[in-house]
Amino acid sequence: MLWLAAADLARTVMTTLPARANDSVAVLTETTGGLAAADEAVATAVHDAVHNLPWVVWLAQVFAIMGSAVVLAPLTVAIVVLLARRQHPWWALWVGACGMGGWMLSQTVKELVDRPRPVWADPFVVLTSPSFPSGHSMAGVYGYVVFGIVALALLPRRWPGVVLIVFGVLMGPSRVLLGVHWPSDVLMGWLLAGAWVSTCAALVLWWQVRRVPAPT
Repeated sequence: MLWLAAADLARTVMTTLPARANDSVAVLTETTGGLAAADEAVATAVHDAVHNLPWVVWLAQVFAIMGSAVVLAPLTVAIVVLLARRQHPWWALWVGACGMGGWMLSQTVKELVDRPRPVWADPFVVLTSPSFPSGHSMAGVYGYVVFGIVALALLPRRWPGVVLIVFGVLMGPSRVLLGVHWPSDVLMGWLLAGAWVSTCAALVLWWQVRRVPAPT
């Protein structure tokens, strides 16, 4: 179901983007129609409101740092190594696959769609990389939400896992608050990352069943 929802949203966005020929490749750049109008209305309202809340901008910038590859990549590697040393190889494999593949999926779709980011007269942050989908929204899911699921499964207390999952989900809205993504970028980031994480889980479970001999 996640794949179907992600595909439907991607098709909606892509069909509302005018094609621009670049040699033999059509590059999609700008949104039009109902989706773009909704994106602009929500993003503008949020951007105007946040100007009166400097602490929200500061908090969104904290999320930006925590969701960056500079922080998330070494954190993922450290968790994978820790899980492997604690004799949890399948959890380690899942975390590693989600993190590495999720980042590659994010960058690939960004380059294929090449959607411009919001442009403001008074921006909090200026970014020029492609906007769709939100890489931080994806990282919140394939990173912190995955960490939270592992924590819920392996730790005696539930609160660390819950905190990690909530933190990961809030990574998405923080990008709209910071004015660097459209709402549909965030939604697509959640859907793509959720689909990828689910796929990785299914593949790891399938491999685990095949590798573990049946009891006699």
